Amino acid sequence: MKKITLSLLGLAFGATSFAQTDQNQLPAQLTKMDPEAVVRRTPQLSPSNGPEAIIWSEDFSNGIPATWSNQGFDGNMQPLTAAQWEYRGPNTTPNNGTGSRGAFANANDPIQSPTRGNGFVIFDSGFLDNAGNAQTAGQGAAPAPHVGTLTTDTIDLTNNSLVMLEFSNYARVFFANFQVVFSADGGQTWNDTILVYSDGTLGINMASANADRVQYNVSQYIGGSANAMMRFIFDGRPGNANGNGYYFWCLDDIQLLDLPDHVLQFVTNTDGAPPHDMIFDNDGSNSKYGIMTLKQARPISFDGNILNFGGMTQTNVRLEIDILDGNNNNVQSLSSTSVTLPSDSIADYTVMNTVSWTPQTTGTYRVIYSALSDSVNGVDYDAPRDTFTIYVTDSLWSLDFNVFDNRFGTDDIGADNSALAVRHELMNDERLFGVDIWLSATTVAGGLVEVTVYDTTGFSFTNGFPTNALAYSQHTVTGQDVASRMMRVPLSDANGNPIYLDASNTGAYYIVVTLFSNADANPINIRNSQTFEEPPASAIMYYTISNPRWYTGFTGSLDLNAPHIRAITCPASNAAACMSISIDEIDLANDIQLYPNPANEFVNIEFGDVNGEMGVRVVDVQGRTVLESNEMAVEGTVLPYDLSTLKPGIYILTLSHENSVSSFRLTVE
Repeated sequence: MKKITLSLLGLAFGATSFAQTDQNQLPAQLTKMDPEAVVRRTPQLSPSNGPEAIIWSEDFSNGIPATWSNQGFDGNMQPLTAAQWEYRGPNTTPNNGTGSRGAFANANDPIQSPTRGNGFVIFDSGFLDNAGNAQTAGQGAAPAPHVGTLTTDTIDLTNNSLVMLEFSNYARVFFANFQVVFSADGGQTWNDTILVYSDGTLGINMASANADRVQYNVSQYIGGSANAMMRFIFDGRPGNANGNGYYFWCLDDIQLLDLPDHVLQFVTNTDGAPPHDMIFDNDGSNSKYGIMTLKQARPISFDGNILNFGGMTQTNVRLEIDILDGNNNNVQSLSSTSVTLPSDSIADYTVMNTVSWTPQTTGTYRVIYSALSDSVNGVDYDAPRDTFTIYVTDSLWSLDFNVFDNRFGTDDIGADNSALAVRHELMNDERLFGVDIWLSATTVAGGLVEVTVYDTTGFSFTNGFPTNALAYSQHTVTGQDVASRMMRVPLSDANGNPIYLDASNTGAYYIVVTLFSNADANPINIRNSQTFEEPPASAIMYYTISNPRWYTGFTGSLDLNAPHIRAITCPASNAAACMSISIDEIDLANDIQLYPNPANEFVNIEFGDVNGEMGVRVVDVQGRTVLESNEMAVEGTVLPYDLSTLKPGIYILTLSHENSVSSFRLTVE
């Protein structure tokens, strides 16, 4: 991708060291790898009508080839023998069943490549720096900053002018570059560089999918060369005030193949624009809401960057968006203008963008991005398609897209009196009933949260909120909260009614969740989504470890982006109507039926595709638990649940199963 790479070379250290100055951000910090989080990265593999011809390959079945060069350097590029790539095979110590041994690796998973059984290679930056102990950072065999290079011998590509590089890898990054450098003259000069994951899918503290298969067009670097060479570099010199390098890079199954003719891919543009984006209410500075009420629905437009990865010029290249409802019906199709795109060129978001769509009914909407051309049309050649989901509800409103990417809380910003806040920008007046806060399993019962609601008027990062809170509530984290991964905090005004939020005033409010972990004895960590990067003020944090004040987050990191702090609202204009609105959670709602409702002495809970132990909890409108039990869910059966001890009124019935929770409004007569 020479046209991309030449631009990126000038950004390589500026982008990854995040030289951009923002007084309201803190330097990023090391975090442990999160085994709870789901890696979402979808490999952009080149589709074809058959396997591409393999020109050259290496699967490390016999270790690192003796003809290759394995070298290590310190931060000044002076030789440092210990800073080398390791071969992990069936008979090595450690063997191919072990991944990173660094203190922040956590799960220590090895790469799950197709030929992992015969070995793989790893640059274990974290272990080289800390020897597996966070308390001995900088005291390992090769302290960061360090650089490890792994260089092939010569490869004859005389008869191959159009060449694709493909390999399996598993990577996690703090401050480092993963590079592949090319020589066309047997190693005399190294003029061309690819930054792996320059497409924005791997930011600070993020991990790739395990055994992620990546591809690059290297024709302009080594195509036709009789003495081609490649060098894989872990460059741990970029850094910030909190460190360099980290965490690891695993490689396996490296291949050079014939470049296919007709391939399109979604990529990050050279100015940092993401492969896919959503723009809410025609303004890129507005928050993006993965979950929103119909009352607060707003126009959403879509854009992306499309690379012609193949060897042939593509005509009529365009971005197409299909929006499908929960029944798989197409409710809207949108298309960008079309362009002719030469090989190895990008059509960016300034051209590949659509008009807006506004949800008209509640429901789950799948947004499918397709990169198409006259040839790459899904018939002659496969078209790349990526899907994201937007949830339009009657009562839930949140920045997150119902995706759990990482946890964030007292472990990151301070044990006590630290806080997270999410911004809600109103299209219409609203009433706020309460807040759902979704937890990581690393949360320990016994901590305390305080939830407050503030108008944004007069807020400053150094001085905070000058006005009184519109609402305040306190909640002790219970064992049931941790087991169900969610705690519900009711909110009300002085008269016991839901909080009135005025769209005509400032039109924006912060819901603030303040955390108290009893000096770290009961940590509280909240789920965070990284699906789409939010504007800086959409989610903010109060950092108490040093210089306590508000910040937008950590520089260059999405560790704080869209925390799962979900407002429970209603579209009605009066409190009485608000109290009768249903509150439907997302995770189990399609698999549970509740009837009759209103109920009398019992309510039937009908299970769809759900099996196993099910937690049942009934809470009154003051947030008090009035019934609680564990039941056994069996798919296709009905459980009559006894309500005979309850007084007539409105309740919230919550069902929890594994990591999923659903809450339903229940009326008892």
